[in-house]
Amino acid sequence: MGDESAVFLFVTGAGTAIHVPALIGALLAQQRTVYSVLTPNVAQVTPPAPLMAIPGNHWIHAYRQEPLDRYPFGTLLVAPCTFNTFNKIALGLADNLATAMIADGLGAGCPVIIAPSMNRGLWAHPQTKASLTRLERWGCTIVLPQITERQVTMASIEQIVSAVTPISTTM
Repeated sequence: MGDESAVFLFVTGAGTAIHVPALIGALLAQQRTVYSVLTPNVAQVTPPAPLMAIPGNHWIHAYRQEPLDRYPFGTLLVAPCTFNTFNKIALGLADNLATAMIADGLGAGCPVIIAPSMNRGLWAHPQTKASLTRLERWGCTIVLPQITERQVTMASIEQIVSAVTPISTTM
């Protein structure tokens, strides 16, 4: 099917996108082949180029890039995943490169891991609860955010990487 160590990292425009370099580094340390795809809103939060300038990371930013001629394969990781993208995935919407690839991979049976990152009100929103139920029913692994009285924030890099490791190594 393709490179069994491949992880396709889909990065959305959450404030926690600043942690993506550490996440990529942790995946590379696990001997993963990392392909990163950013949603258009990442640029609203942080400049995309420095996020993707990590040696060993393969930045996919256009439809005709390698390895899209062989896609879908590998593990799909959406981290951080905003309210918008979380619900788009659950509704089957594919209006940009990242959401189109996620929809394709999900339909092809690739493992999908999602690490939500949204504010407290959006995490409590009725659509988020409906999407969470649907995505889990479809077999997606949700790495739940860290929730305190004051905030909801993306799970730790360690928690996310540990959710990826068993799936990637047993494909």
